[in-house]
Amino acid sequence: MATKRQEGGPQADPEVNEDEEDAIEESIEVAGVPLVVWVVRLTLILFIQGLIVIGSYAFYGFATDAVQFGPGFRLDPIHAAVNLVWGLAGSVIGFFMPRLSISYMLAFAIFFTLFAGFGTFTADRFGMVLDTTDNLINWALALTGWGVAIYALWQACLHAEGDC
Repeated sequence: MATKRQEGGPQADPEVNEDEEDAIEESIEVAGVPLVVWVVRLTLILFIQGLIVIGSYAFYGFATDAVQFGPGFRLDPIHAAVNLVWGLAGSVIGFFMPRLSISYMLAFAIFFTLFAGFGTFTADRFGMVLDTTDNLINWALALTGWGVAIYALWQACLHAEGDC
């Protein structure tokens, strides 16, 4: 049985729908995928870096000095394992479970903020050798994580049905 649409309902005015569509298109998306999902997918780089460094240590021995590795791969084994785990988790979430991207990005931002903070301001580095470059990269990862997570939460709030 067909129902009669109410006059003045949401489908009655085409300008209202166009305004809603314009508001949705304001968020940063590439081919319909939100920015937060693309950033989570980019953690594949951390996975690849960790995999190469751990593989190098496995081949050359874990007593190898990290200075012998090329730029971008001069991580100690624990730091490489941390990047490997975060990269693997982010890759799985970004490619197979994108609905968890905001939660992952928040956890990523919190972890790397603590990681960078401990590396910069304390002597306790959890057995890792962190130099100034490592700490700067960890701060950059943390700030990027916070920026993307807050932007994604803001966009989700704009598209939510209720108040934020």
